[in-house]
Amino acid sequence: MFARIRNRLTFLYTAIMALFLLTFVGVSYFGLKWAINNEEKQEVHMLAREEGDEHRETLKLGSPLEQDTAKDDNNDDRDLGGLMFYYVLDRTGQPIAEEEPVPILRSPILMKIHSGKIKNGDLIIESFPLSDGQKVTFMLTARDIYDGPQLLGTIYLGKNVTAYYEVLDRLLVVLCVIFIIFLILASGAGYLLAGRAMVPIKRSFTRQREFVADASHELRTPLSVLLASVDVIEADDTNSISSFSRQVLYDMKDEIRKMSKIVHDLLTLARADGGVLNLLKEKFDLKPVVEQVVRALQPLANDQKVLLELVSPDTLPVYADKERLSQLLLILIDNGIKYTPAGGSVTVQLEQVRDLNALKIMVKDTGIGIEKEYLELIFERFYRVDKVRSRVAGGTGLGLAIAQWIVKTHGGTIRVDSMPERGSVFTVILPI
Repeated sequence: MFARIRNRLTFLYTAIMALFLLTFVGVSYFGLKWAINNEEKQEVHMLAREEGDEHRETLKLGSPLEQDTAKDDNNDDRDLGGLMFYYVLDRTGQPIAEEEPVPILRSPILMKIHSGKIKNGDLIIESFPLSDGQKVTFMLTARDIYDGPQLLGTIYLGKNVTAYYEVLDRLLVVLCVIFIIFLILASGAGYLLAGRAMVPIKRSFTRQREFVADASHELRTPLSVLLASVDVIEADDTNSISSFSRQVLYDMKDEIRKMSKIVHDLLTLARADGGVLNLLKEKFDLKPVVEQVVRALQPLANDQKVLLELVSPDTLPVYADKERLSQLLLILIDNGIKYTPAGGSVTVQLEQVRDLNALKIMVKDTGIGIEKEYLELIFERFYRVDKVRSRVAGGTGLGLAIAQWIVKTHGGTIRVDSMPERGSVFTVILPI
C-alpha cells in the first residue's frame, strides 16, 4: 500500500517537474526562433529596399539584362546556395539585373517567383533541395520599385537562413537532452521526497494498526465472558426470569455476537496490514468446503425467503488456505443473501478455467444492485453504499475488504458487475 502511494507521489512530482521543463523548453525554443525570424525578416526587407533603390536608375533606362551563363557553368552547390540572391524585373517581367544562386536552385526559385505567390511586401520561408540530399532554406520577399507614382518594376530578394535553422534544430536537440536528464534527476529526487513524506504517514498508520490490533485483542476476552454469562443465565432453570428479561438477554446475546464479529474482522485486517497473518496452503477439494458454507447459510436464506443454489463440478482440487477460502465464500454469499429481497435468488457457481489454470468463483444475486459510481468504493473499509439498509442488515463494511485481502494474498483477482434493481455478480479468479 505504501509503495503504491509512494509511486503515485513520485509520478505526481515528476509530472509537475516535466510540465515546468516542457514550458521552459518551449518558451526558450520558440522565443529564440521568433526573435531570430523577426530580426531576419527586418534585414531581408531592408536589403530588398536598398537593392531596389540601387537599381531604380537601371529600371528607368529599361535596358534588359544580358545573360551570362558562362559564369554559372563552373558553379556547384557546395556553398549551399550562397548567402543572398535577387532578381530585378521590369513591369513586363523582363530581367533587368540579377545576382543568382547556384544553378541547381535557379529553376525552382524562378518558378516560385513567376507563380505569383510572392506579392509586394510579402515574406515567405521556402526550402529547396540540393543535389547531395541537403536542403537550403531562403527567406523570400518582393518589393515594388516606384519612380514617384510610376511603377518601374519589382525586385525579388532571398537570403539564405539555413545556418540559423540548423542552429535552432541543434538547440532543440540539446534542450530535449537536457529535458530528459533533468526529468530523470527529478524522478529520483521525487522518489526520495516521497519517501520522506511517507515517514510520518507510516508512523501514524503503524500506531493506528497497533491500536486496532491491541484493542481488538483485548476486547475479545470480555466479549467472550459476556456471551458466556448470558448463556449461563439463560440455562439456569432455578431462576424465574420474565419474558421481558429473556428478550433482553436474547438482544444482548445478539449484540455481543455482532460486536464479536466486528472485533474479529478488525483484528484480521490489522494483522493482515502488519503482515502477521500467513496463509496455510494445502491441497484439498473445495467442493465439500463450499457445500458446508452453503449449508451454514441456508437458514439465513430461508429466513429471508431467498433461494440459495450451488452449481459446481464434482471435484475442485485446489492449493490454497482452506480457512481463508471458506471465509471468502461466507462473506460473498452472506452479502448476497442480505441484500436480496424476498423471492430472489443467490447462485454460487464454481468452475475450472483450464486455459488459465485457475478457479473461477461467481456469486450471483438478484438483489438491489449497486450504482456504477460506487463499484470501486465497496472494497474500502467501513464503506457502505446504503448505510441505513446496511445497519438493518447488520453490515459493518469490513467483509468485502477482508474478501479482497484474501483474494490478493492468494494471487487472484476479484471484481463486481452490478446494475441497480437487477442484482450483482462477484467474480473471483484464483490460481489453482
